[in-house]
Amino acid sequence: MPHVRLSDTRQRKFTDPEKTLICLTEGACQSAPRRCGSFAGAARTTTGECQPAGLGMASCENVISSCLAAWSYLALLGLEQRLVPGCPGGGFEMKASLKLSSAAIAFAIMGAGAPAYAQDAASGEEEAGGVRDIVVTATRRSEAANKIPVAIQALGGDSLSDLNITKLDKLVEFLPNVRTASRGPGASSIFIRGLSTDSPGLQIAGTAGAQPTVALYVNDAPASLVGRNLDVYAVDLQRVEVLAGPQGTLFGASAMGGALRYITNKPDLSDFKAGFNASYSFTKGGDDSVGGDAYVNVPIIKDTLGIRFVAYADSQGGYIDNVAGTYQMPFNANVGQAGRLPTGNPLLVMRALQACQQSVVLVGGVPSCGTSGGAYLYNAPTRQTINNDALVEDNYNDATYRGGRISLTFKPADDWSLDLMHMRQQLDTDGVFDYEPDVGDLKVTKFNPNSLEDKADLTTWTINGRLGMLDLVYTGSYLHHKAVQTADYAGYSNIGLYVPYYECDRGVYYTAAYNGNIGNTCYTPNKSYKVRNTTKRWTHEARITTPAGERIRGTLGVFYDVNKLWDNTDWSYLQPAAGFIYRRSANLGPAAFPTNPNDPGVRDLQVGFFNDVKRRDRQFAVYGEASFDIVPEALTVTGGFRYYNESASINGSSQTSFATGARGIYNPLTGTYSAAVSPPTTYGVSANLNQLYATASPAKYKGVLWKGNLTYKFDNSLVYVTYSDGFRPGGFNRRPCRVPSAICPTQADFVRLGTYVPDKVQNYEVGGKFSLLDRRMQINLAAYRIDWTNIQMTVFDQNISNQTFTTNLVDARIYGVEGDMTWRATPELTLNGAFSYNDSELTKYRRNTQVLRPLGSPLALSPKFQFNVRMNYEWETGSGLKPYINVAFHHVGSSFSDVIDNVDIRYQSFNPTLGYAASTPVLYNGVLVRPGDVIAPLPAAQKMDAYNTLSAAVGAGKDGWRLELFADNITNERAQIYTSANDGERRVTTNRPFTVGMRVSYSM
Repeated sequence: MPHVRLSDTRQRKFTDPEKTLICLTEGACQSAPRRCGSFAGAARTTTGECQPAGLGMASCENVISSCLAAWSYLALLGLEQRLVPGCPGGGFEMKASLKLSSAAIAFAIMGAGAPAYAQDAASGEEEAGGVRDIVVTATRRSEAANKIPVAIQALGGDSLSDLNITKLDKLVEFLPNVRTASRGPGASSIFIRGLSTDSPGLQIAGTAGAQPTVALYVNDAPASLVGRNLDVYAVDLQRVEVLAGPQGTLFGASAMGGALRYITNKPDLSDFKAGFNASYSFTKGGDDSVGGDAYVNVPIIKDTLGIRFVAYADSQGGYIDNVAGTYQMPFNANVGQAGRLPTGNPLLVMRALQACQQSVVLVGGVPSCGTSGGAYLYNAPTRQTINNDALVEDNYNDATYRGGRISLTFKPADDWSLDLMHMRQQLDTDGVFDYEPDVGDLKVTKFNPNSLEDKADLTTWTINGRLGMLDLVYTGSYLHHKAVQTADYAGYSNIGLYVPYYECDRGVYYTAAYNGNIGNTCYTPNKSYKVRNTTKRWTHEARITTPAGERIRGTLGVFYDVNKLWDNTDWSYLQPAAGFIYRRSANLGPAAFPTNPNDPGVRDLQVGFFNDVKRRDRQFAVYGEASFDIVPEALTVTGGFRYYNESASINGSSQTSFATGARGIYNPLTGTYSAAVSPPTTYGVSANLNQLYATASPAKYKGVLWKGNLTYKFDNSLVYVTYSDGFRPGGFNRRPCRVPSAICPTQADFVRLGTYVPDKVQNYEVGGKFSLLDRRMQINLAAYRIDWTNIQMTVFDQNISNQTFTTNLVDARIYGVEGDMTWRATPELTLNGAFSYNDSELTKYRRNTQVLRPLGSPLALSPKFQFNVRMNYEWETGSGLKPYINVAFHHVGSSFSDVIDNVDIRYQSFNPTLGYAASTPVLYNGVLVRPGDVIAPLPAAQKMDAYNTLSAAVGAGKDGWRLELFADNITNERAQIYTSANDGERRVTTNRPFTVGMRVSYSM
């Protein structure tokens, strides 16, 4: 049954709100006659514009997504049609010579269900002063965003261009229910509705990080990564969709907070098109930035085969300075270091000696740490000092995005199409994007190079077709992502549990080795790490949908996903302590349980510890959703489910220089070292994951997620109530508990805490979407309660393990309200606003731990209040020039960066051998110091202050050309986007300072 070929991408203006005419798009129409007593078509005016001509629309309402097929059916029913030259790209004139019954119209539309591609087209309402209605695919159908009972924000391609949005940090300014924990380009975690606890350090995220709480999609391809996200450069996009709240039934694992979807432009099969953007900008106190992108669309075989090319490059100048400084290992009662508490307030103590796990004794009235043998440690060691003179540089945090896309669409028949897309992107950064306030504004002191090389290749393929009355979609994808990151690690000497072992003579931390000949030197604290993460992800999804116009309609699909992550991380010590024997190969482990390293070769000279781990996550799901119109056009009930079957496995190892004679043989009489009798050739194994989880891996999880919705529609508005589930897959740690503790009280808990199970959310939501003022104002509101149970948290708690681990620690509750408004105040003036209010709190400890903030504390990165407002004023002069002005204001309330109170605390009176030994505390400088106490200088939960940003643009366009002057961060606000306290140093990721620039663009 052939379709009518339609091509234009715009709906033209009309004057009668009760009448609708569309110069139809090829992919999707945004409205069509429905339940009409009569139908007549369009007349072309002398000005060349499509106008309604006797459309009997008194009883017509609603927007349908599949009108392309509907028009085809109407044509088959006898409607006369011909090209309307006045409709750009070609439309169809429906002549008034034929009247159709409401039954015929209903049959035509309800029988329509051909695949439809959402368009960011200006609707007829907008052209006449109404609000744009963007078509989205959030429900796995093409539907108008304002007509579906889903909390969704959508920014179309035109809006993205108008707001100069190309990167994630700019995008979230206009999404008030979205936050990021960002440490710079390519290093962001995304959160929606406050479902966040922490953001693990990038050096261990691949091995120990939990899965994200927000599903990231490019078209229909999942692109989420552990610990970081694919940093999509947003050019030539059709739209960006943000679905708030659990989307588990349709989008599956890791969509417990919501989903962020980038929808690319597909080839236009009818016309050749091309365009470009070029920009240059100046940043206050920083380097200049320059960028550009271009696209070319070629219909190879008109209406059958087309191809689209997109390319871009964006070089962003730095604005953070690496200033001169020196550093030495602080004398602060680090583990094994000197044994003497500092003379200042013990609240500044960063780490206690291992000996302090045994007893606290007084030496000359000053607390010191004794060993199990009762011997006292000696005085402070000699500590080497380093400087960063060779790395001092102004504006050293630059970033460059380069990449492109190629898309192909093939339509061999009217009911079938094939879409192919390949995207390649490379992101290169130097320096760091979080500054150190204690060093200075936008200043840091780094002693080693910091860089990121992030490469991504994403290939997707989609087949759309029709089997009888059913629409069929199959989509697949392959993602290959590789990130190589190097970073300075000198600050680890502030808090590192085993730093003296790597950096100091043995006598510093082992009293029996000290004889006066050697033992009072700690060598250079110059350290760095290198992360090499590789992800390969394959997905397949197939679904069928019934016609959208039926009273009973539904979607049924299957989904399969395999995600493999290889994590290789090396920690290097520039000058290891005396006696180390480095340049060894990976330890392959016993024959029965090989470590299966990804990189078995000899490590670099300074590598003292490394992770060589492979994670594999597999998921299979069957999902469905069905709707029934209890009262046609008014009351609809919807139910959905998703059955999931997940598995997670881990293999590989953590390897260290602690074992296999790595340090040689120490002679306490001479204070010297000699090679071991059998010099080691391999590292020691800190954790053999194959052996540790021989019977536990893969871990398997299965269950069912549910969704229910009731929607009432009236007067181009709707209200709804929704219940929905969401979940996040479980996983493994490098090692379980090593010692008895409050979290691991028994041996049985050791293995149990080696894994963590899925955490889940239950969402209760009520909302409404209201079209007011003759469709010139659209208001969308939603209120929700979310119960989050068994929350996965990544923790560094030495009471449990000397390695960072993830476990299910706490429950939380979230109350929230969010909304957005669009008001077409005049044909020239449009006002937009959006807000979110989020009240979250920890409600229950799942395990007894002292690392969490008290119950009642808010979740991390969850400001109570956020909002943005923007204004666009555009008019047309007599010459056809279209000047415009854009202004945008953005507010983010205060929040905390983590729910971890203090990752460096040891339990009081803790002893690894005796458990909780009784010992007499001592009073030091007015503070009670107990055996085993460790007090870190900075809590991990840093308060981040509220901030505001202001941006504006002025420009003009004509005949496809546009010239614009823009200004971002006009008030030069130093926004606290994310704050961390790693290594006892406060670091703040901030926005780019005040920036002004110019942009020129052209589009056919």
